[in-house]
Amino acid sequence: MKKLIGLFALLLVVIGCENSNNKELSEQFDKLNRQHDSISKVHSDFKNNHDEMRMKYQEVNERLGSANIQDSTVFDEVARHSTILEQHDAIIKSHDQIIEDHQEMKANFNGKSDSEKKTQIDEMIKTHTKLMDEHSSMEEDHKEMEKEHETIIEKLNSSNTSS
Repeated sequence: MKKLIGLFALLLVVIGCENSNNKELSEQFDKLNRQHDSISKVHSDFKNNHDEMRMKYQEVNERLGSANIQDSTVFDEVARHSTILEQHDAIIKSHDQIIEDHQEMKANFNGKSDSEKKTQIDEMIKTHTKLMDEHSSMEEDHKEMEKEHETIIEKLNSSNTSS
């Protein structure tokens, strides 16, 4: 009888630990999902900003095509902007896929073992950090390109008035 009581006590402890661990993992996952929602919003806003930057680039490029500019560095800057925008397109596409993958993970989370949940949480933390770092870097690139666009437009305007 004592062995049976001891076995039940041990079983209750194990179940209690399991529930506690599962609850902790669920809380971590909920926190990550809130962060994911925030990152998704930032990503969506950035995509809109990126589209606007692409339109500004196209406007500058079109104006440059019909301008009489002697400064070859302007053409180099515009070519560099094209490369940056293409790189950003690829990064944005990869972020779209990551965000979609996280949605799928969310749907299957409760059916996983604790070790699978922990692995998934660790992976989400890494990808969230990657997304935030890359968004920050792209935003800096956009700020720099915006300043350079203004400089190019000033050069275009001055070349039009001096002609």
